Amino acid sequence: MQDKTLSLLKKKCINFNILYVEDEENVRTQTSKVLSIYFNNIILAKNGEEGLEKLKNEKINIIFTDINMPKMDGLSMIEHIRKIDKQIPIVVFSAYDNTEYLLKTIEYGVDGYILKPFKFDQIQKVIEKIVEKTQIVHTLNLVDNFKWQIETSTLHQNSKLIKLTKNEIILFKLLSTAKYAVFSSQEIENELFNDDYTDNKRIRGIISRLNKKLNSNIVISVYGQGYELNLEESC
Repeated sequence: MQDKTLSLLKKKCINFNILYVEDEENVRTQTSKVLSIYFNNIILAKNGEEGLEKLKNEKINIIFTDINMPKMDGLSMIEHIRKIDKQIPIVVFSAYDNTEYLLKTIEYGVDGYILKPFKFDQIQKVIEKIVEKTQIVHTLNLVDNFKWQIETSTLHQNSKLIKLTKNEIILFKLLSTAKYAVFSSQEIENELFNDDYTDNKRIRGIISRLNKKLNSNIVISVYGQGYELNLEESC
């Protein structure tokens, strides 16, 4: 179950760009390795000034930062960021359990305060909370005017409700948990069938019948990886 949770979280993080600000090289290297478990693109900075410069020039989704750094500390950097962006998630790493620091981070609306040395599950819990907050999507726009309503688990085309089987609903729910994520045949089988039998022909059959029923390539194959929803290009 833990492996499945981690795998799904990584899929949800696939398109995130991370800014990590830390002045100590060893800490920066080691923590980057941990963050790379979840994120493919990690942008590094050595102090607050450099962090602000990176933020100006890069598309950033989440910021992780130390507090005590030369030139500009983490709190000063966060104060500058909040003047221009109230929403971007920020997570603070600190070796100090300091009430003043904690109050300041609350004032600036940070999304996590993690004490060093941190534990693996601390980072994962914070990431899970942030991803849940930032990836709230109610509707996925698919090809051929199909729309998948996430909250109600229903499929519509041009406002018409499309009747789906139980397995088709489960398939849509799985594929819609992470935008642009690709799920392997094995992952789909594990979700659909409560047995130890492995045969991706079952999955190919379900997807083939679904696409034929809808007269659309709404679920597409990604060579060597698995399957994903065919999103409308403008999404």
